[in-house]
Amino acid sequence: MPLEPLHVDNLDLVCRDIKPMRAFYQDLLGLPLLFPFEEGSGWFAVQAGPVTLYVFETSSRVDNVVRVHVASEDPPGLSAFGLSVNDLDAAIVELDGRVTWAGETREWRHPAGTWYRFRPLRDPEGNVLSITETHKV
Repeated sequence: MPLEPLHVDNLDLVCRDIKPMRAFYQDLLGLPLLFPFEEGSGWFAVQAGPVTLYVFETSSRVDNVVRVHVASEDPPGLSAFGLSVNDLDAAIVELDGRVTWAGETREWRHPAGTWYRFRPLRDPEGNVLSITETHKV
């Protein structure tokens, strides 16, 4: 029996310091908490549309891999994730000076007609995400 259609429900992100991560994802980006934040718990969850982003604090001191948000150059693993915005240019103006950009605005077009405009940025621990204007056909 084949699996029913699958969709992404949640992503787990591991960090060294939970406080700046929560401030970034909840306060700066405006993603709502799924559960009330409990100081000292070592984790929080925010809702990004239908996907829940769980952020967990770790005691590991293994150095982070620096990603550049270029699939052909990044090491194996999760390269980045995109947060959808209606107007990329307006979102850039809103965030400029408040985030660390990881590159310039780029565009990717598929021959079938779907295309994306996006700008990569880094969270407080250097993970790459992008704000993305999607144009799906």
